[in-house]
Amino acid sequence: IKNAPVPFFIRPITTRVASGIRTNYLDANFDTTFSFLEEQIKTSPGGGKYLCGEKLTAADILISFPLIAAKGRGGLLPSEKYPKLRAYVDMLEEEEGYKKSIAKVEEVDGKFSAMI
Repeated sequence: IKNAPVPFFIRPITTRVASGIRTNYLDANFDTTFSFLEEQIKTSPGGGKYLCGEKLTAADILISFPLIAAKGRGGLLPSEKYPKLRAYVDMLEEEEGYKKSIAKVEEVDGKFSAMI
């Protein structure tokens, strides 16, 4: 609702509501989730680079979309706070399958944007 098309005199209200939701609910949940994932990557089986070990699994593919989208939302996934998680996301973006999927989306839609 923060960027919804509303009359100018309503905009301060919708902006304040959206900011309150993010501050009081979303940011705390993002921090909890990202901290958990940071720890999971640090303790990956066999010191692997993926969530479940040394090989890419369905878990990595499923978690990739929300993490890549979060990375694209300025400041939501800072590398200073989550260095391992951010490196993990960067690595996932370099996967050949991910690059092919982006190319396919761009072929069909003309553009690609990872958004939540």
